[in-house]
Amino acid sequence: MEWGVVVATSTTRGCCPARGMRLLDRHRLHGSILALANPILRAPLEATMRALRFDRRTITYMKFDLRRAWTRWRKHGRTVTPAATRLQLGAGGRQVPGWLNCDITGSEHDVDLASPPLPFPDGHFTDIVCQHAIEHLEYDPQVLNLFQDCFRMLRPGGRVWFSCPDLGKICAAYVADRGATIDRGLMRHWPHGATPGFPVQHRITFYFHQGGEHRNLMDFEMLEWALRHAGFEGVRQGEEAEFLAEYPGFPPRKDDFESVYATGTKPGAP
Repeated sequence: MEWGVVVATSTTRGCCPARGMRLLDRHRLHGSILALANPILRAPLEATMRALRFDRRTITYMKFDLRRAWTRWRKHGRTVTPAATRLQLGAGGRQVPGWLNCDITGSEHDVDLASPPLPFPDGHFTDIVCQHAIEHLEYDPQVLNLFQDCFRMLRPGGRVWFSCPDLGKICAAYVADRGATIDRGLMRHWPHGATPGFPVQHRITFYFHQGGEHRNLMDFEMLEWALRHAGFEGVRQGEEAEFLAEYPGFPPRKDDFESVYATGTKPGAP
C-alpha cells in the first residue's frame, strides 16, 4: 500500500528539509496504520497476534481501533445526504427496510460512532435509533459527543431511542442471586463456562468488559443526563415493547431483563 508515501509527498512540498522529514515519518506511520486497517490485512494480523498469545482484550481493542481507522479514512471525509430519513446506528445484522442501517463495517454506510461528526447533514433525520452499541464507547467524551451529533442531525421534533446493558439491573442481579437469573438461557462465551460449579457471578463481570468489546455500562440516570446535556427534551425511560410499537419493523431483542431504554425529542415543530 502506498498511501503514506503519496500523502507525505504532497504535504512536504515547500517545507524545510527537517520539517519535511518529520512530516514524512508521521504520514508514513499514518499510512502504515491505514494499511493494517484494510480488511484484507486485518485477518492475518489477528491470526499473528493469536499465535503470539496476545491477550484477548488487546486483540479486540486493536481490531476495533483498526476498523474505526479504516472507516474514518473511507467514509468520514465528506458529507452525504441519504434518501432515508430514519437512521439506525450499530445496526449489525438487523437491516430494517426504510432505514439507513449503519455500523462500523459491512453496513449500508459505515460510520465510526466514536468519532463524530458523522458524515450526514444537519437536520436530515426524523428518527435515530441505536440498540446495544453505545456500551462500546467511553461515556465521556464519546457517548456525550455522539448524543450531541445526533441532536445536530435530527430535524426539529425528531426522536432518538438508545438502549444498552443496564448498570442498575446488572448490579441488582448480583445482589439478588449473584446473577444466576440473568445467566439462565444465555450463551457462555468463556472457555470454562460449561464446567460444573463454574461461578455464575462471572456473568456479571463479563457485562463490564465482554472480552474488550465493552468500554462502560450505563443506567438511566447517565443516559438521561447525557441526552439533556445534548439538548433533548422529554427524556424518559422506556421499554422494548414501547419501542417496537413505535418502530414495528425492528426485530425483537427480548432484552428488557438486562437493558435500559431511553428516548428524547429535539425541541421544535416537526
